[in-house]
Amino acid sequence: MNYIRRLLLFSGLAMIGISHTILVRMEGLSSEREDLLTVPPPKLRRPLKDVDPITLNFDPMAHDNSTTSLYDITPKSQNEEGPASKKVERPGQPNVHFPLPTEAVSSSSKIILEPTFGSHRPDQNAVFALAEGYDLNVYATFIESLKMTGYQGDVVMAVSSIRGIKKDVKEYLQFYASIESDKSGIRVISYSIDWECYKKSGTKISPEDGYKEGRGNPTNHGFSDCKLHNMYSEDDSLSPAQDPRDARPVATARYELYWIWSRKYDSSSKILIIDFRDTYFQTNPFSFAASSPQTGDLITNTHHECYLDLFEENFDAINIGKSSYNSNWIKSAYGNDALKTVAAKPVICSGSTMGTQHAIEKYTIAMVAQSDERKCKSVGCDQGFHNYLYYLGNLDEWLASTNKRGEQTCDIRVHVHGEGAVNNLSAMRESPLRDQGVLKTFDVNETYVTKDGNIVVNSDGSTPSPVVHQFDRDKELKGLIRKRTSQMLKEWKSEQSSR
Repeated sequence: MNYIRRLLLFSGLAMIGISHTILVRMEGLSSEREDLLTVPPPKLRRPLKDVDPITLNFDPMAHDNSTTSLYDITPKSQNEEGPASKKVERPGQPNVHFPLPTEAVSSSSKIILEPTFGSHRPDQNAVFALAEGYDLNVYATFIESLKMTGYQGDVVMAVSSIRGIKKDVKEYLQFYASIESDKSGIRVISYSIDWECYKKSGTKISPEDGYKEGRGNPTNHGFSDCKLHNMYSEDDSLSPAQDPRDARPVATARYELYWIWSRKYDSSSKILIIDFRDTYFQTNPFSFAASSPQTGDLITNTHHECYLDLFEENFDAINIGKSSYNSNWIKSAYGNDALKTVAAKPVICSGSTMGTQHAIEKYTIAMVAQSDERKCKSVGCDQGFHNYLYYLGNLDEWLASTNKRGEQTCDIRVHVHGEGAVNNLSAMRESPLRDQGVLKTFDVNETYVTKDGNIVVNSDGSTPSPVVHQFDRDKELKGLIRKRTSQMLKEWKSEQSSR
């Protein structure tokens, strides 16, 4: 109980924000010396308003950034505004519009997909993830670490089909879906998905073969091209429709699920879209304070204004042009001219996006539209769509079109790496995180974040990163989290046996 109080106390300190002071006892210092560290406000990039419109171990849901370059453009040292603030002249163009995903079926098509376990709570915040084909340890790393932060909202996940889901995973998900009497507790809503999947050769993968071939499931952890039938109705009759779209990587198709889920929540809800396998939570991401792109004033994610938070990879290590993966995703979807325009820009990770309900709903519509229009079937093209929409696709204009409250404004807040609620670690793999000052050991009695005192921090050197994404790229951190998961699962099982 004292540990939970400490977690809640730390979350409260994080919300106070811009000048809060945290007392820590640093590793390597005398036990008698205590250093006071003042946390600076997070840095954000301003969205580009004038750009040139263009007509035109790998985990597909956790994009890496190779240093092999198609365009060897070495970034200049960042000034205060950073490279994303440089503007390019463009002619005027009409307002951006993207069709609803249901329009691929018919103008009268409706969403009919419903959860397998659990029910949405429309007035709560929510975390969305694609979580197919994993064992119980992976689920526990994600859910138990999030629960330990004091988060009390929904977790919405796509999981394996009923025939393929593991027994212990099914029981675990059913437990967290069944806490109907405790309206203030974390709830997991699971969609058991029956994908119709194909190999890259075009050969259909039978569900049985998908498991026999060691793929984990027919989706092959996102590498297979798949269809998802029965998401929508044919028309007002609510008769289930076949998926009208071409088979596409699950890593791309997941944005339709995110769109459907976003519509289950009220306009006051906040939503985090995050990769599943390699994410660990240290504090509540919705309690993290950030500064307004317009005024620079401190705001928190408890406010109800419309915003979309995007999170960069480490710009000192990589940019779009220096990454063979990111270069290929942009080039495959939009062509060489688009790539040249954005090559020197920071990589914005598509595996971590957060915002208000309206912003997430409109963002996911735009992502589905990119897939429909560009027909890029490379695994990872969703990150190409994500970066194109921000740098060249007028995402800001699309988000600012009338929201549910009749307002004409919606901010995009692009967080410099190490300054936001999500710390993307993939580009930091060239040396141990501890050597880079990203993984630190604090006195466990003063951090309130982890029982072992080891914390991933933001670039200020003291603020715990609320969401640690791509943690498995660092050997030491991966080992620490494995030990924590083992202990968290042990405690959860002990709680069940005592019921």
